[in-house]
Amino acid sequence: MYAASELAKLGYEFRPGPSGKKSDWVLRQRGDDQKGFEFKDQGNYNEVANAVVSFVQQQLVSLCELLPFPLPPTAGEANSVIYATQNFQEHPGPLLLLVCGSAPGGAAGVWGRSLCINATLHEGAMFDYIFRAEALGWAVVVANPNINEIHGIPITGSESPHQHLATLWKSYMESAQASNVLVVAHSYGAPLIVHLLKVFASARARISALAFTDAWPPGGFLEEKIPEEKEAPTPAESALRKVLLDFAKKTPEAFAPAEPEVVSTLQQVGRNFRASPLPAGTFLGVGEVVEVSAGHQSHPSTTHAATEPLFLFLQQGAQGDAPKANEELRAARAA
Repeated sequence: MYAASELAKLGYEFRPGPSGKKSDWVLRQRGDDQKGFEFKDQGNYNEVANAVVSFVQQQLVSLCELLPFPLPPTAGEANSVIYATQNFQEHPGPLLLLVCGSAPGGAAGVWGRSLCINATLHEGAMFDYIFRAEALGWAVVVANPNINEIHGIPITGSESPHQHLATLWKSYMESAQASNVLVVAHSYGAPLIVHLLKVFASARARISALAFTDAWPPGGFLEEKIPEEKEAPTPAESALRKVLLDFAKKTPEAFAPAEPEVVSTLQQVGRNFRASPLPAGTFLGVGEVVEVSAGHQSHPSTTHAATEPLFLFLQQGAQGDAPKANEELRAARAA
């Protein structure tokens, strides 16, 4: 495999982790299974990180047995791929959509790149979520929102992460036979899904549970904002403002106020598992959506830490009970 050979050239390989779970793999130095990643310089880190992401995406096919589907579906000058269960469009049960955060930390199949490198793929990759969903009889779709061009050629319909989700919905999911759609979206995946709800009434109708994990930006994913220009911005601030200006030009709805029907959908079926040291699932309050603790204070770790209560919420959504579950949390807090 290409990714494994690239890792080998860099002195690393993935080995089965101590738990013995199919999703548990750890990065180790070749020839010494006790030593993990060692930072040398940023260039080396980037090389290792790129190879790790490639390895994870190859495992979506070989380990998780998902298939790559082209996006857009017809051949173009440049195409991306999504990963999904075979025959997912004909699957009659629930369909789970997994959406990563922004690059470089997030990628198709990857909740947190740093966790994949320094902890385990059980924590940092989407494998565990995929296996859990399949055990429940659900089909799975893994979005790929951060690939927007190939060799400088824009991908039609995926010129931005928001457009990628919209094209994915229109091309594959809107017409799927699934009984309902469940969503897990980490970090900046949250405003991508909110944009989807803004532009597709069918998404508002079909999504029956929407689990965010430490949605970003906090308190601002219903209506994205472009930071004000500063006199002396840091390079990171300048880069972020440039990216958001581009997104606003391509998808202005994401930066417009949410209509009442979007707010209502989020209040009914949305739940944010927010970074917090409290036990996972502990009710924290009601903001843009109902908020509970993810069970971890580290942003990249929230999706893994929240797994158990998050899947309970998804199962409630699969039964049409997410609005009732959210209302019960509100009522319990009020009492």
